[in-house]
Formats: sequence, C-alpha cells, structure tokens
Amino acid sequence: MNAPTATGRRVLAVSLFFVLLASAGDCGSGGGDETQGRTDAEARSQTGTEAGSRADAAPVSEAGTPAAAQAETPTDVQPRAGQAGGVSELTDEQQRELERIGTLGYTVGGDRAPEASGVTGSDPTAFEGYTVYVSADFPGAYLLDMEGRVVHTWQEEHSEHWVRAWVYPDGSILGVSAYPGRLIKLGRDSEFLWTYGDRQLRAHHDVTVGPDGTIVVLMRIGRVLEWLRPEGLLEDLICILEPGEEVPAEVASISIPEAFRDSEYAHLLEPSALGSDGDPFHTNCIEILDGTVPHPAFREGNFLVTIRNMDCLAVIDPGDRKVIWANTGRWQRMHEARVLPNGHLMLFDNRKFDGWSRVVEYDVVADEIVWSYEEDGFFSRGTGAQQLLPNGNVLITESQKGRVFEVTRDGEVVWEFWNPSRLEEGEAIVRVTRASRLPYDYFDPGFTEPTQ
Repeated sequence: MNAPTATGRRVLAVSLFFVLLASAGDCGSGGGDETQGRTDAEARSQTGTEAGSRADAAPVSEAGTPAAAQAETPTDVQPRAGQAGGVSELTDEQQRELERIGTLGYTVGGDRAPEASGVTGSDPTAFEGYTVYVSADFPGAYLLDMEGRVVHTWQEEHSEHWVRAWVYPDGSILGVSAYPGRLIKLGRDSEFLWTYGDRQLRAHHDVTVGPDGTIVVLMRIGRVLEWLRPEGLLEDLICILEPGEEVPAEVASISIPEAFRDSEYAHLLEPSALGSDGDPFHTNCIEILDGTVPHPAFREGNFLVTIRNMDCLAVIDPGDRKVIWANTGRWQRMHEARVLPNGHLMLFDNRKFDGWSRVVEYDVVADEIVWSYEEDGFFSRGTGAQQLLPNGNVLITESQKGRVFEVTRDGEVVWEFWNPSRLEEGEAIVRVTRASRLPYDYFDPGFTEPTQ
C-alpha cells in the first residue's frame, strides 16, 4: 500500500505524462491502430454509471467478472508495436495454466494464529497517524487509529480481496484486486466509480499516482512470446492512465520483458535465470522516480520496479522503453523497493529460500547495504512491505504473520498490530498484504477526525 509522496516530487507532473504519451503504445492493443486501441480501452474500463453503484452493481459471472465486461472483452488482443511476429496465440490449456499461476501469490491464510489480536502495544515515540491496511480476506481496505479502532472502511462487491490500496486526500481510493485482477476506484463512502482491466489484461500487485494525477499500474497478460518462452508466460506491463472525471484514458504501456530484451541487461533473460514456470517476472512494486537518488539512471520520470522472480531491481526509461539500470544478487524474492529522502532505497528482502527475512536500506551509489532490520523469527515467505516514517521509524508489514509493526532504527518495536481476522477454523491468521501510515492531517477537512 502506498500514499502520495512528499511535496518535492510534484515537479514531475508534466514531463511524465508527455514523455509517456509520445513514446509508448496503448496497453494490450496495437500501437499503430487507434481504432483498436480505443475499442480495447472501452472494453477494459467501466464507470459507475455503466457498471452500477454498490447498490445497483453489474451482475458478476461465476468467474468473478462483471457480465457487461465479459460481453465487451475483445477475443483477440493485438500485439503492440515491436511485437509483431514474436507473439502467438495461447492454446486453451496454456491460458488455463497461466491463469492458475497468476493466482498463486494471493493465498488468504498465513501462519498459525497467535493469541494476540489488534493493537498490542503503542509507545509515545511511535509516529502518530492513521494506518491503512488490506487484509487477504476482504475486498477493500481498513483505516485504523493508533489504538487499533476502525475509523473508516472501504469495500466493494466484485473481488475476492484487495492486495494494494492508494488513498486520496478526499477519501476516495484506488484498489488492486487479487481476483479477477482489476484496478478499482471507489469514492469515500465506497461508491463504485470505475474499474480498469478485463479477462485477459489484469491488474496485479501495485498502483501509484504521479503528482499530476497520472495513474501508473502494473498489469499482466498471458502471451506466447516466441523469442522468450514458446510455452507461454505472464507478460508484465506498466500501464499509464490519464486521470479524468470518470474512466481514465489509456496513455501508454511498457512491456517489462521487452524493456530487458532491448537493453544491455538482456542477459538477465537467460532461461537459467528466469526459471521454468510461466511467471518469470512477478513484478510487485513500481515507483515514479523524482531525481532524489544521485545516480544518472534514477533521473526524474523514470520507473523503479521490483521484480520478485528475477531477484532484480530495475530502472526503466519510459522514453526509450529500456532497462537502464539493474541489480541482482543482494536480495531474494523481495518486495516494495522505495526511494528514501536521503537518496537510498529501502526494500523488504523476503529471503524465501533461507527461512528468514529482513528490511534493508541500500545505497545505490556506494552499492552497499547501510542498514537492516533483522530479528529472530522475522520471516514472511511471500509478500511484505515497509515504509519509512517522517520521524525516522520504519513501519513493517510481516504479511505471512498478519502482523504490522513500527520499529526505531535501533530495532525497538514501538507499535504493533495483529490482524484480528482468522480463517474459519481459527487456526491460521489472515495475511495483511500491505499497510501504510498516514499523518492525521493527510485527509481533507471533514473526512474524519483522529480519535483522541
């Protein structure tokens, strides 16, 4: 989960939009076919008027897809410019297998449930604010005060659960649903506004919003890329949406495998590095860079992406649509690489195969880890997040344990929350996929007031 970044990032606005508009094709559609691009966009996006409000929503199929969206979904998504001749249609069997693989990271249950529930500790040195979190059993998000009381809830009706939320100051919210894989916008009172995605092109893992309101979301689509994996794969895409009063317009897309293929980092696509299943990338985080990192690749307007299954952090230039920096080897199945105000990166290093996790701060220029949080028993096999707070503390989401906690730089826990949700049998805690802290004055006046 993330929230709009600091004031210094507002200088990005115009350059991001126009660079992307000039340099990339429509998401999932033929880059040179405007008619096809508009048709696909209409099929993938629905407003609250078209799909209905929460009280009058579009019917949902057994597969979890609104019937109206099913009817409009194109049967053949055209390749983007530069892909012609390198893409073949998936067989029905390949499509089913890729759909199965695409849901593997979205399990509901975590570790064995502890006796603890809700906020179990809060120290005066903790950063005061609201905590927004998404639970793996709930199609929406919760807003907590420091004592763990739910002061606001957003909920929609057509998803199994959300994996990411981005909250606007007016109380509206963007959510990425786990299945059927949509980007959804709700109003402050959970009124349905619009949805983006279809049965082929699906949102996953992360969404962020630029200073000008431009929405950048991770999408994926099942394809046969003959130059990379003839058996079929989930192709990760960065899709850019222009903000609007209703449905956002598709502006551009960047194929992550193509961004590697056309760069000096193409060797990272070797079969031995990608593994054998159909999800070789599993990108889980994207950040719009603001120039804070003192390295030429990290210039303003580029994208930082966290690519879990490659154990890789990469920077993509949206103008050239190429990877211009990449780093592997220091982390394993990591999540949530974010830029810090001091120009370093911070990320959740899951260490899936080692059985322990850590949160690290990484100096890009020196190419070294300068701080880490490690503790006996600290481990999240899948998912995980962290947020540097204004007081210097770090809010950590230990997803597999359903635990969110705040630590000082010395490793002292000063605030702790355990997801109160349990699976039906009560033996396993429900995972918290992501959490973030917002200052009490983040929201517009009248949205909600802090509980004293």
